[in-house]
Amino acid sequence: MPNFTIRIDAPAETIFDELSHVERHPSWANHTAHMTMEQTAGSGPGTASHYVSHGVFLKKPISADIEITRFEPPRVFSLKATQHQEGKKDTWVEHTFTITPGPDGTTVTKHMTGEPSVKGAILGAIAYPAIRSDAMASLKNLKAMMEAKGEAGGTV
Repeated sequence: MPNFTIRIDAPAETIFDELSHVERHPSWANHTAHMTMEQTAGSGPGTASHYVSHGVFLKKPISADIEITRFEPPRVFSLKATQHQEGKKDTWVEHTFTITPGPDGTTVTKHMTGEPSVKGAILGAIAYPAIRSDAMASLKNLKAMMEAKGEAGGTV
């Protein structure tokens, strides 16, 4: 599945902190998703934490059970979302964020892996423009928020 990359003028540790607090994802998610998030297990970020999200994708309600699959501060964070949509079979998508500091900012790459199947590959190819649009809108929102925090001295 696809990779999406953006450069953010913020420290890797700050970006990892934001990504790993999954309950905060609605603040930078694609606003058209109308995402809400509830932590259902664990007391903070880490592999013991679980979440439930609700939102909209392609104008249809969707929910997901979310588990943390990788927690390697400050470089790698992954979550697996088992998605539920009325009238459709549940599917899962894993979102892996790789955070790479560099001399001109921090590069964040989001890699998406889905349930392997021929049908999934076909649907993924058809839905790619919407998936890309959603992923890049979220990454751009994350960039704007992280860079605003840096300009405001860490407060937003």
